[in-house]
Amino acid sequence: MAGLFDLKGHLAFYRAYHSNETNVTIHLICIPIILSSAIFILSKFSLPISIPLLEGYVPHQFINFGTLLSTTYGIYYILLDWQVGIPAALFYGGVGLVYNQLYYFHAPSLLSSITKEELFRFSWITHIVAWLAQFYGHAFHEHRAPALLDNLLQAVVLAPFFVAFEVAFWLGFKLDTQKYMEVEAAKQRKLFETKKSA
Repeated sequence: MAGLFDLKGHLAFYRAYHSNETNVTIHLICIPIILSSAIFILSKFSLPISIPLLEGYVPHQFINFGTLLSTTYGIYYILLDWQVGIPAALFYGGVGLVYNQLYYFHAPSLLSSITKEELFRFSWITHIVAWLAQFYGHAFHEHRAPALLDNLLQAVVLAPFFVAFEVAFWLGFKLDTQKYMEVEAAKQRKLFETKKSA
Protein backbone atom coordinates (compact mmCIF):
# COMPACT_ATOMS: atom_id res chain seq x y z
CA MET A 1 0.00 0.00 0.00
CA ALA A 2 1.23 3.48 -0.87
CA GLY A 3 2.48 5.71 1.93
CA LEU A 4 0.56 8.81 2.98
CA PHE A 5 2.54 11.13 0.68
CA ASP A 6 3.39 8.62 -2.08
CA LEU A 7 1.46 10.40 -4.82
CA LYS A 8 2.55 8.15 -7.69
CA GLY A 9 1.72 5.06 -5.65
CA HIS A 10 -1.75 6.45 -4.91
CA LEU A 11 -2.38 7.29 -8.57
CA ALA A 12 -1.20 3.86 -9.73
CA PHE A 13 -3.44 2.16 -7.14
CA TYR A 14 -6.44 4.16 -8.29
CA ARG A 15 -5.71 3.68 -12.01
CA ALA A 16 -5.46 -0.08 -11.47
CA TYR A 17 -9.18 -0.04 -10.64
CA HIS A 18 -10.14 2.41 -13.39
CA SER A 19 -8.93 1.45 -16.86
CA ASN A 20 -12.21 1.20 -18.78
CA GLU A 21 -12.92 4.44 -20.64
CA THR A 22 -16.65 4.48 -19.86
CA ASN A 23 -16.04 3.81 -16.17
CA VAL A 24 -13.40 6.54 -16.02
CA THR A 25 -15.81 9.01 -17.65
CA ILE A 26 -18.51 8.11 -15.11
CA HIS A 27 -16.02 8.74 -12.31
CA LEU A 28 -14.83 12.03 -13.79
CA ILE A 29 -18.43 13.25 -13.67
CA CYS A 30 -19.57 11.64 -10.43
CA ILE A 31 -16.60 12.13 -8.09
CA PRO A 32 -16.83 15.96 -8.08
CA ILE A 33 -20.60 15.59 -7.55
CA ILE A 34 -20.03 13.24 -4.60
CA LEU A 35 -17.48 15.48 -2.88
CA SER A 36 -19.39 18.67 -3.66
CA SER A 37 -22.67 17.28 -2.34
CA ALA A 38 -20.87 15.92 0.74
CA ILE A 39 -19.46 19.39 1.41
CA PHE A 40 -22.94 20.88 1.14
CA ILE A 41 -24.52 18.23 3.37
CA LEU A 42 -21.83 18.67 6.02
CA SER A 43 -22.04 22.46 5.81
CA LYS A 44 -25.33 22.21 7.71
CA PHE A 45 -23.48 21.03 10.81
CA SER A 46 -21.45 23.65 12.68
CA LEU A 47 -18.27 22.69 14.47
CA PRO A 48 -18.79 22.82 18.24
CA ILE A 49 -15.72 25.03 18.71
CA SER A 50 -14.78 28.68 18.65
CA ILE A 51 -11.74 29.86 16.70
CA PRO A 52 -10.73 33.27 18.14
CA LEU A 53 -8.26 33.88 15.31
CA LEU A 54 -11.11 33.84 12.77
CA GLU A 55 -13.63 35.87 14.76
CA GLY A 56 -14.50 39.09 13.02
CA TYR A 57 -13.08 37.85 9.72
CA VAL A 58 -15.04 34.68 8.94
CA PRO A 59 -18.80 34.38 9.55
CA HIS A 60 -19.34 31.82 12.32
CA GLN A 61 -21.59 29.80 9.99
CA PHE A 62 -18.57 29.01 7.83
CA ILE A 63 -16.94 27.10 10.68
CA ASN A 64 -18.64 23.81 9.90
CA PHE A 65 -17.88 20.24 8.85
CA GLY A 66 -18.26 21.04 5.14
CA THR A 67 -15.60 23.74 5.38
CA LEU A 68 -13.41 21.41 7.42
CA LEU A 69 -13.72 18.68 4.77
CA SER A 70 -12.89 20.92 1.81
CA THR A 71 -10.01 22.59 3.68
CA THR A 72 -8.51 19.28 4.82
CA TYR A 73 -8.70 17.80 1.32
CA GLY A 74 -7.22 20.97 -0.18
CA ILE A 75 -4.26 21.08 2.19
CA TYR A 76 -3.53 17.39 1.66
CA TYR A 77 -3.65 17.76 -2.12
CA ILE A 78 -1.28 20.73 -2.03
CA LEU A 79 1.15 18.73 0.12
CA LEU A 80 1.00 15.85 -2.36
CA ASP A 81 1.60 18.03 -5.44
CA TRP A 82 1.26 21.80 -5.31
CA GLN A 83 0.94 22.28 -9.06
CA VAL A 84 -2.24 20.21 -9.32
CA GLY A 85 -3.13 20.57 -5.64
CA ILE A 86 -3.60 24.35 -5.68
CA PRO A 87 -6.19 24.34 -8.52
CA ALA A 88 -7.95 21.36 -6.92
CA ALA A 89 -7.97 23.06 -3.51
CA LEU A 90 -9.30 26.30 -5.03
CA PHE A 91 -12.05 24.41 -6.85
CA TYR A 92 -13.27 22.41 -3.85
CA GLY A 93 -12.73 25.34 -1.51
CA GLY A 94 -14.77 27.46 -3.90
CA VAL A 95 -17.50 24.83 -3.88
CA GLY A 96 -17.50 24.95 -0.08
CA LEU A 97 -17.73 28.75 -0.12
CA VAL A 98 -20.63 28.75 -2.59
CA TYR A 99 -22.50 26.09 -0.63
CA ASN A 100 -22.04 28.03 2.60
CA GLN A 101 -23.43 31.10 0.87
CA LEU A 102 -26.37 29.10 -0.48
CA TYR A 103 -27.19 27.42 2.80
CA TYR A 104 -26.59 30.17 5.32
CA PHE A 105 -27.18 33.33 3.33
CA HIS A 106 -29.58 31.88 0.72
CA ALA A 107 -29.60 34.65 -1.90
CA PRO A 108 -33.31 35.07 -2.62
CA SER A 109 -32.74 36.63 -6.03
CA LEU A 110 -31.12 33.40 -7.23
CA LEU A 111 -33.12 30.79 -5.34
CA SER A 112 -36.39 32.47 -4.49
CA SER A 113 -38.46 29.34 -5.04
CA ILE A 114 -36.06 26.84 -3.40
CA THR A 115 -35.88 26.31 0.35
CA LYS A 116 -32.81 25.25 2.35
CA GLU A 117 -34.47 21.91 3.02
CA GLU A 118 -35.01 21.33 -0.70
CA LEU A 119 -31.35 22.14 -1.40
CA PHE A 120 -30.34 19.73 1.34
CA ARG A 121 -32.56 16.96 -0.09
CA PHE A 122 -31.29 17.62 -3.60
CA SER A 123 -27.70 17.23 -2.34
CA TRP A 124 -28.54 13.89 -0.76
CA ILE A 125 -30.23 12.67 -3.94
CA THR A 126 -27.34 13.69 -6.21
CA HIS A 127 -24.87 12.18 -3.73
CA ILE A 128 -26.63 8.80 -3.73
CA VAL A 129 -27.24 8.75 -7.50
CA ALA A 130 -23.56 9.55 -8.18
CA TRP A 131 -22.46 6.67 -5.91
CA LEU A 132 -24.87 4.29 -7.67
CA ALA A 133 -23.57 5.42 -11.07
CA GLN A 134 -20.02 4.57 -10.00
CA PHE A 135 -21.04 1.11 -8.82
CA TYR A 136 -22.78 0.66 -12.18
CA GLY A 137 -19.55 1.63 -13.97
CA HIS A 138 -17.56 -0.94 -12.04
CA ALA A 139 -20.12 -3.73 -12.41
CA PHE A 140 -20.94 -3.33 -16.11
CA HIS A 141 -17.87 -1.68 -17.64
CA GLU A 142 -14.80 -2.15 -15.45
CA HIS A 143 -15.83 -5.66 -14.32
CA ARG A 144 -13.89 -5.16 -11.12
CA ALA A 145 -14.94 -4.19 -7.60
CA PRO A 146 -14.38 -0.52 -6.69
CA ALA A 147 -11.10 0.51 -5.04
CA LEU A 148 -12.97 1.44 -1.88
CA LEU A 149 -13.59 -2.25 -1.14
CA ASP A 150 -9.82 -2.77 -0.85
CA ASN A 151 -8.85 0.57 0.67
CA LEU A 152 -11.77 2.80 1.67
CA LEU A 153 -9.72 5.76 2.92
CA GLN A 154 -7.38 5.85 -0.06
CA ALA A 155 -10.25 5.56 -2.55
CA VAL A 156 -12.47 8.18 -0.93
CA VAL A 157 -9.75 10.74 -0.18
CA LEU A 158 -7.69 10.33 -3.36
CA ALA A 159 -10.55 9.97 -5.84
CA PRO A 160 -11.12 13.74 -6.26
CA PHE A 161 -7.39 14.29 -6.73
CA PHE A 162 -7.33 11.52 -9.34
CA VAL A 163 -9.96 13.51 -11.24
CA ALA A 164 -7.79 16.63 -11.00
CA PHE A 165 -4.85 14.68 -12.43
CA GLU A 166 -6.99 13.30 -15.26
CA VAL A 167 -7.80 16.89 -16.21
CA ALA A 168 -4.11 17.82 -15.97
CA PHE A 169 -3.16 14.87 -18.21
CA TRP A 170 -5.85 15.88 -20.71
CA LEU A 171 -4.40 19.40 -20.78
CA GLY A 172 -0.91 17.99 -21.44
CA PHE A 173 0.57 18.44 -17.95
CA LYS A 174 2.32 15.89 -15.73
CA LEU A 175 2.77 13.43 -18.59
CA ASP A 176 5.75 11.77 -16.86
CA THR A 177 3.51 11.07 -13.87
CA GLN A 178 0.84 9.70 -16.21
CA LYS A 179 3.33 7.36 -17.87
CA TYR A 180 4.54 6.04 -14.50
CA MET A 181 0.96 5.64 -13.29
CA GLU A 182 -0.09 3.64 -16.35
CA VAL A 183 2.92 1.30 -16.18
CA GLU A 184 2.52 0.60 -12.46
CA ALA A 185 -1.25 0.22 -12.74
CA ALA A 186 -0.80 -2.33 -15.53
CA LYS A 187 1.49 -4.33 -13.25
CA GLN A 188 -1.08 -4.23 -10.45
CA ARG A 189 -3.89 -5.31 -12.81
CA LYS A 190 -1.76 -8.20 -14.08
CA LEU A 191 -1.06 -9.30 -10.50
CA PHE A 192 -4.79 -9.08 -9.73
CA GLU A 193 -5.66 -11.23 -12.76
CA THR A 194 -3.00 -13.78 -11.77
CA LYS A 195 -4.43 -14.07 -8.28
CA LYS A 196 -7.97 -14.24 -9.65
CA SER A 197 -7.13 -17.14 -11.98
CA ALA A 198 -5.08 -19.03 -9.37
